[in-house]
Amino acid sequence: MKRLMIDGLYSWSVFSEIRQIDFNGHLWVRDEGNIAIDPVAMSASDREHFEQLGGAKWIVITNRDHEREAAAFQEWTGAEVIVHEADADLVDIKPSRTVSDGETIVPGLKAVHLQHGKSPGEIALYFSHKGTLLFGDIVAGEPMGRLSLLADDKLEDAPKAAMQLRKVLALRFNAVLVGDGHSIFRDGRQELVDCLQARSDIYINRINLDDIAWVQRKGPTTYNFEYKDVDPLIGAQNIGYCVYRLPSGSTTFPMHLHHFAEEMCFVMEGTCTLKTPRGDFEVRQGDFIAFPTGPAGTHKFVNEGDEPVTLLILGVTTPHDVCEYPDSNKVLSIAVQEIYRKGESLDYFDGEV
Repeated sequence: MKRLMIDGLYSWSVFSEIRQIDFNGHLWVRDEGNIAIDPVAMSASDREHFEQLGGAKWIVITNRDHEREAAAFQEWTGAEVIVHEADADLVDIKPSRTVSDGETIVPGLKAVHLQHGKSPGEIALYFSHKGTLLFGDIVAGEPMGRLSLLADDKLEDAPKAAMQLRKVLALRFNAVLVGDGHSIFRDGRQELVDCLQARSDIYINRINLDDIAWVQRKGPTTYNFEYKDVDPLIGAQNIGYCVYRLPSGSTTFPMHLHHFAEEMCFVMEGTCTLKTPRGDFEVRQGDFIAFPTGPAGTHKFVNEGDEPVTLLILGVTTPHDVCEYPDSNKVLSIAVQEIYRKGESLDYFDGEV
């Protein structure tokens, strides 16, 4: 078995003479019990390694055509079989459990239903703490180093199958593991976007705001609002754009400034208060507001009225950005995703030996 560069994940393969690609099984080794995914046949050495790693407590089948060696593995390991509810009656093996869209299979592993794949119950698997997505059938790793969709003639509606992959574009991932072909361990999300952008039967770089569901963000005190995160769904790379809806009495984010990422706000609907170190200002529908980098761009929005307010906020996405929160004396380093309290400044060699 091959140990992948993602902690705890392994794979093994058999070569398909017909497809001229590898068919892959995967194993997630975890203290609470290992999970085998779409298991294929194993060599003697793979079997020995599999047993050394602890076998499998669960077997996840991503679609009816990837049942593969699940029955043999279940007999060998005694593992419980998990499939999406729409495929439960389409597989020969009797599942121990069925899952639905968005359901957590075990902590850190979520099912994403892709209903327009070859199988009505096809799922992708999202390893949320590993920044990793696994496709069973609908996306393959071919040619090597690229991703491609399953052949159109295998799909009932190829454009719908392609467009539904927006569900995974909304997730944060870098590696893409595949049941067929070669996995991609860096820039996998962009490779998927490139694959979708290459199609002439869809235009993945466009979406209507009405097609995006509001997501509720719950924070302390007044920091509660709804938002629609637009940019990840349409292939944006260097600019982030999000729509926020503030109910009465709500605040977007604490007072803050960016050192490297310039922002802009457009008030789509309503009236609210823009709070800055220069004072408070009423902003209303149709207003454009620039937030330059540095102290001049320090701001936050508060809805002090009775009606909801809708804001479109755009910002440059820079992985090295540093954000400051002057009211609480905090600093956020985007690169390391850590928030620090400003205070004692250390000597360069402090703590070194």
